[in-house]
Amino acid sequence: MEAAALESLKTHPRVLLIESDQDARKAILATLKKAGYTVMEATSSDQAVLLLGVNGHSTAVSAILCDIRAPKIKGIEAAAYFRVRYPLIPVIVTAAYPDIEWAITLMKRGAADYLVKPVSKDDLLMVLKSAVHRYMTITRGSL
Repeated sequence: MEAAALESLKTHPRVLLIESDQDARKAILATLKKAGYTVMEATSSDQAVLLLGVNGHSTAVSAILCDIRAPKIKGIEAAAYFRVRYPLIPVIVTAAYPDIEWAITLMKRGAADYLVKPVSKDDLLMVLKSAVHRYMTITRGSL
């Protein structure tokens, strides 16, 4: 990633939100924008892949927030795909119900965290802030 893009993320962290449910997407979007994040929206993992770019030339994002039931590529496969394709970008997966086996599988496949809906604003922002901080710490050496 270009140094200018990384430098921009220091002051304007950008999150890719993958959520098929319009109401949930709007609520999360409002929370993230109010907290100062720039948000790219996708309704499916396929759309997210297109937004991130072709051949590894990703648009600068600090984190990916993905619903486990996103259409097309499901959350588990999406977490693994993004982890391989964009290994430095943390992927946070949300799910409608708690499932320890899914959580373990997701973490093994590269998810940075697993949140159960409905996610409180405080929990979402805390997890996201931590993920973005880790991303910035790792990429800081790339500048």
